[in-house]
Amino acid sequence: MMADLEMLRPWIFLASGILLTLLISVIRTESKRPAQISALLTVLGTAIFSFKSPPSEAVFLFSGALEVSSLSLFALGGMSVLAAMFILGTGHYLTREKIHISDYYHLLLILVLGGSVLVASRNLLLSFIALEVMSLPAYTLVGFRRNDSRSNEAALKYFILGGAMGAVFLLGSSFIFGATGTLDLSAVFTESKGGTSLLLQLGHLLVVLAFLFKVAAAPLHFWKPDVYEGAPTPVTGIMATIITSASFLGLIRLIHMIDFSSPGTVGYLELMKSALRVAAIASLVVGSSVMITQRSLKRMLAYSSITHTGYLLLGVLGAFDEKVGITSVLVYLLGYCVMSTGAFVLLTLAKAPADTGTELIDLTGLIKRSPFLTFLWTVFFFSMAGMPFTVGFFTKYSVFMASLGGGETVLVILAAICTVVGAYAYLRAIALMTMRDAAPAAGDWEFSPGSQIVAIVAAGFVLFLGIIPNAMIQYLKGIPLIH
Repeated sequence: MMADLEMLRPWIFLASGILLTLLISVIRTESKRPAQISALLTVLGTAIFSFKSPPSEAVFLFSGALEVSSLSLFALGGMSVLAAMFILGTGHYLTREKIHISDYYHLLLILVLGGSVLVASRNLLLSFIALEVMSLPAYTLVGFRRNDSRSNEAALKYFILGGAMGAVFLLGSSFIFGATGTLDLSAVFTESKGGTSLLLQLGHLLVVLAFLFKVAAAPLHFWKPDVYEGAPTPVTGIMATIITSASFLGLIRLIHMIDFSSPGTVGYLELMKSALRVAAIASLVVGSSVMITQRSLKRMLAYSSITHTGYLLLGVLGAFDEKVGITSVLVYLLGYCVMSTGAFVLLTLAKAPADTGTELIDLTGLIKRSPFLTFLWTVFFFSMAGMPFTVGFFTKYSVFMASLGGGETVLVILAAICTVVGAYAYLRAIALMTMRDAAPAAGDWEFSPGSQIVAIVAAGFVLFLGIIPNAMIQYLKGIPLIH
């Protein structure tokens, strides 16, 4: 019993911090700083416990429903670090926009808890509960700007569509239970060794479909641009990083609940690969082509995120080869989260109320107004475009090589073409900052020590991991493929 509690220490610490932050948030005080400090200490402590001593082999708790492993602890620690960056870097935004500050912090912590349990779950029922624990705070955070019709519309759209996909997940889980008599992923894996029935295949496809919606893979991407634009900027950043990471890792675990190495699943393996190829191609083409037409930075980053989903699906396809594993996906998620966090934290520095200063026109002539902000934006845009000496270049290289190892040559060539097309959007933004005078309608950008510290740290990691990626690779190689 004590050994189990020791393995659960990061989650226990996080849950305790949620209760403490919630208690602080209901106390009527002039300052909202105590809630921010409590939330920040909670996620930092959780990250320390997560990275401190990961087990050499996976430990299964609660009759095998929860896995404590290097992967689940890496996910929890990584999400906690991302949450710490948003807590530290977005406080000024919440104050300026007069958003419910204390509620924001404990909802963010609950979201991290749900996302981390989703990655660690080895039971379909627990996965559904974790998915909803992660999603419900997100629905609330998207609609935090109550008097803004865009925020209300985004929250309603996200809630309705997210609820519908939750129902799809439950329907697929019921089919899997009907075919195998169990909701335990390990038991389903064992049952599939002798082959997969039509009912099991249909249930598995529905479960995967629900998660493809969650990661906004085309053609299930239609909700993302509107939700990203309507949500407060920090919430958009949280969705782009924490929710995307948890959903992708959960997607890989659920895909590999089937034993695709078994001769009896060869036909279904090709069907699954074909579905993922279609999603990858659609995400790359739609994301890169529509991104270059956007005038809103938030919508541009939304379509950029859809494109990155396409790249990540290349890594997922490569992960069917056990020799490749999920290293390329982890590398891409790490790099993508770092540069996206920096970009969205910078976006909170736009002074105009209700995110009206987040248009491309607001970047015009920025180099004359703030050379330092221009430099930071350039680092992140270069990395998103996949330029050499940034982590974005290495992440793309990683998934390209993994996909080539899986025999997806045509898909990699298409992805390379989409990379060139999408790069235009990022280079156009850099040109607006450095080669144009400020437009009369361009908004101002404010100074915030917390935001700039977070952005500087993120830019430093973007450059460091792009120039010296070996340490990152060696660490992530030790994390095994999910089964």
